[in-house]
Amino acid sequence: MADDEAASPPDGMDGHARTRVADDASTPAAPSADWQQAAVFAAFYRATMPELVTFLLVQGVPLKDAADLAQDAMILAFRQWSTIHHPRAWIRRVASRLWARRLAEVGPEQVMAELPEKPSVLTITDVAEWEERHRVLQILDKLKHRPRQRQVLAWSLDGFTPKEIADHLQMTPEAVRSSLSLARRAIAELLDEEGGR
Repeated sequence: MADDEAASPPDGMDGHARTRVADDASTPAAPSADWQQAAVFAAFYRATMPELVTFLLVQGVPLKDAADLAQDAMILAFRQWSTIHHPRAWIRRVASRLWARRLAEVGPEQVMAELPEKPSVLTITDVAEWEERHRVLQILDKLKHRPRQRQVLAWSLDGFTPKEIADHLQMTPEAVRSSLSLARRAIAELLDEEGGR
């Protein structure tokens, strides 16, 4: 190819247009919206997965099931990510519903009869923190016949206000406050009983 052919713009393109094309080709493309959404979801997953498993454990879900339900909820979240406006609440609501469905399908006795496996999702390096969480879960396990109180308490422990909990669980704020009060009273009574032994 002759030098003058390489320097001349293609047919129908002036020199300025050719310069723009060359500039566009050398500029790296901006990340696509899909890629950005996936990156945001990945950060949400890493930050939320251990919290979500703990949230389910507080509701009385065995560890093995809690990890599975959390993963199932995350898969659903990924598929609908662009339409979810409040992901922290959405993921908890979905995980709770998945648990309720599982209980309805197989019954609570069968689910509870299975022994939990060693934890693989939770990474607690501080022994004191692990012991404290274990102690809280032992206390909450005694509220197993009060599922609504445990559910509301789990939302509260995750930082949601009574109004937010009411909105997400389709309850009145008064009912949420009442459930929290009853749960706290029951826990206080359990702790008093243990202290008196």
